[in-house]
Amino acid sequence: MTTPGSPTPPPQWGQRPPPPPQPLRNGLGVASLVLGIIGVLCGLIPLLFWAAGILAVLALVFGSIGIGRARKGRADNRGMAIWGTSLGAVAAVLAVIGLAITVSVVNDTVDELHSTGGKKESSAAADETAGRRAESGSDALRFGEAFTYDDGVKVTVSRPAPYQPGPYAVGHAQGKMALTVRITVVNGSDQPVDLDLTTVTFKDADGAAAEKVFDGDLPRELAGRLQPGKQSVATYAVSLPADAARTLEVQVEPGVLRYDSESWAGPVR
Repeated sequence: MTTPGSPTPPPQWGQRPPPPPQPLRNGLGVASLVLGIIGVLCGLIPLLFWAAGILAVLALVFGSIGIGRARKGRADNRGMAIWGTSLGAVAAVLAVIGLAITVSVVNDTVDELHSTGGKKESSAAADETAGRRAESGSDALRFGEAFTYDDGVKVTVSRPAPYQPGPYAVGHAQGKMALTVRITVVNGSDQPVDLDLTTVTFKDADGAAAEKVFDGDLPRELAGRLQPGKQSVATYAVSLPADAARTLEVQVEPGVLRYDSESWAGPVR
């Protein structure tokens, strides 16, 4: 018989010693609380919604596991795990709100940029162009027609002209048809236009992308800042396969995001 406070007697022969106590595993509860706090702080900044979402998921997972360990007696920080799980849920809500705010701001910004260059022509010109497009079944303008954006910027693409590339031209091969087109941009707005952001693409009769020709001083591309009341003229050379050289389509976008692209198309001869 042993008295209180006396040492545990050694095991008798044939008896196993009692198993050592299991160490408490509080790590996940602590991690859940820390991640939940950081997730909430990130969620207060809408642009960091993605970080808040990731941290929220981790806090919820770690907190749930920590609560389970506390119920089994393998951890003693159940309250900390519960707080971490709760903060993870708050961070998840803030992440969803931040995502909605970010998407709304981006959409409004894009719409505002587009609104500065929406398509608009005079009523007579618009009706005439709409009638021709309905008859042809194409959305493209005809070569030589001018297209005016609502801020007054006007773009014109000339009819294609035959072109003979030099012996050192890049982008043209024997047997193909080389053409040049002239693109004129008139700034009728009250603000400078950054032509460095202009994109020009070409398609042949089969709808495939046509290759630009680099030959000497060609192409003379649209570039620089076009001041109000001024115009800029560029010349591009393009090479078409012989079996797809019946028509040419030219697509011009004076500024990325600021203006919508517009197309001109027609026969090359």
